[in-house]
Amino acid sequence: MFIATWREPYFAETPVLIESDDWGPGGDYQAERLRNLLGSLATTRDSRGRCAVLTADVVLAVPDVAKIQDDADNRYFRKRLDTDFPEIFEAMRSGMTQGTFVPQLHGLEHLNGEAFAKLLGDGDSRLNDARAHADWWDWESLDSPLQGHYVDGSQLPTTPIAENKARDIVETAGRLFIEMFGQPTLTTVAPCYLWGDAIEACWREQRITAIQTAGYRCLGRDGNGKYFADPTLIRCGERNQYDQVYLVRNVMFEPTDGKHTPDSAYAEALAARRQALPLTISTHKYNFTRSDTQCRDSIAGLQQLLSRICTTLPHVRFLASPELAEWLNGNRNEITNRFNGETWQGLSQASQYRKVGAFLYRLYYRHPKLAWIAYLSGLIFPAWFVCATSTRDS
Repeated sequence: MFIATWREPYFAETPVLIESDDWGPGGDYQAERLRNLLGSLATTRDSRGRCAVLTADVVLAVPDVAKIQDDADNRYFRKRLDTDFPEIFEAMRSGMTQGTFVPQLHGLEHLNGEAFAKLLGDGDSRLNDARAHADWWDWESLDSPLQGHYVDGSQLPTTPIAENKARDIVETAGRLFIEMFGQPTLTTVAPCYLWGDAIEACWREQRITAIQTAGYRCLGRDGNGKYFADPTLIRCGERNQYDQVYLVRNVMFEPTDGKHTPDSAYAEALAARRQALPLTISTHKYNFTRSDTQCRDSIAGLQQLLSRICTTLPHVRFLASPELAEWLNGNRNEITNRFNGETWQGLSQASQYRKVGAFLYRLYYRHPKLAWIAYLSGLIFPAWFVCATSTRDS
């Protein structure tokens, strides 16, 4: 426990990332919502003058319902983000040039295409809305088990897709991503956080070197639809058997769910800063694409959160996920946005004294029993002094 915690990465600055899943095909109105969000991010600058940047985990395609229905064999066909949803794609390209939008791969789709086509052909009632609209794209309206990409959720419990099919899907996604955005994706996050070892191996074959997580990995859903995880806990900087590094979201800002506010997210940001961790904000697309009011409130809340972080925490550095991944993988001389060519000074590792304080904070937050022992023994007082003074050594 102690050795593993000490070997984790510790940052002198305050890296701030915004990871946002599910951007991709949708109604044209979503292009304007995205522009408004990116325009807001452009107004907030870090200690080096860089604007806030959205790591947008992109869905590359949706089912072509009309073609699937017209096919006698119920084969799967797709509509592509770049060619079939040009308004949204152009908003993304504009954000890339501006430096506020960095795309990464979420999935070829946000569903299991083969299972979707079969259910459509079978007349399954869960796809009635899709069946009624030839131009359907709203995968978010599907029952949750049907939204998994690397599993078949048409029946519970879910089953993982065959390895050869997974390899084809990931290879196709990697190729299309480069066609659309001009650079390979270095990181990814699985739709619904559902993936396993075989998928990680496929990602590695496509030179994906880092995996975005919420601090756990889910292999599937049981007969009641409940997620089951393995591993149940992932730390930032931890590596898997393929030497891919895990990134971890530790600041939740999903206000449309009614669970998170700028204040609750800021409290999580403070805890991460005390531990010399990156502040990785999780905020899904739906916060910005539902009602006009929800979109405005979400943009305003995110702006409030970022402004508070920038004005109260030292040495804030805005980063995109692939940039943090490159730093963790040893490229520490400079930070490069590979989608528009901008470069920034590299991050620094925490000094030894700062690391000691952050190390103690990590033990305190992660191991309540250890914290109680410190309180009962009186060791909490010297530990608190180190923690309090080490944050000034940044």
